Amino acid sequence: MDRPAATVFCDFDGTVTSVDTFDAVAARAAPELWADLKAQLFNFEITLLQGMQALADALTPHDLQAMVDHMGEYAPRPCFLPFLAELERAGVPFVLVSGGLVPLVEEVLGAHRHRLDQLIAAEVLPHPDGGLRFESPFANGQELVAKAEVVKRYGCGRSVVIGDSITDLGMAEVADLVFAREPLSSWLEQRGIAFHSWDSFADVEAVLRQQGLLPGAAA
Repeated sequence: MDRPAATVFCDFDGTVTSVDTFDAVAARAAPELWADLKAQLFNFEITLLQGMQALADALTPHDLQAMVDHMGEYAPRPCFLPFLAELERAGVPFVLVSGGLVPLVEEVLGAHRHRLDQLIAAEVLPHPDGGLRFESPFANGQELVAKAEVVKRYGCGRSVVIGDSITDLGMAEVADLVFAREPLSSWLEQRGIAFHSWDSFADVEAVLRQQGLLPGAAA
């Protein structure tokens, strides 16, 4: 079997979906807490791991089910499934890597999970005190899902990262080719990390063709 020219690592919330769905459902479940945690996260005052642990401590199984139900209001960007089909035709692996929770991602992408080479996100487990805990094999001292480690584990060929926010910063720093939206793009500019701006997955597809990572020339 030929080695793929690239592996695509794609964020979920605000990337596959057109809005930051995790932000939306967390804000419904714990509005005051999540607003405070989000402000601290975006100011780099707490780590992603600390933020997710604090949220898990505040949520109940009922809250989680409400979050899953709210996710049913969202769908992938219209251009996402055609992009995924192009990668499949070209034999380019697609790794969905989310800093959020597996059941939330599955509510939107469950019918397409078999098309993903990997779906990496945090698992939700019951806590002995009756609450919740979030776990990930890619947790480290800073992140619940350390996306840079996912890139190192599953990368084959050039590593292509597509993202939009703070959970994508680590994997953008180790990628060969980065596609970024705001606010990720601002943080990358501050760090001097090159990236392509994108609005649609068709934009991503065109650059991959230009760089020879998908067959054919961009239209």
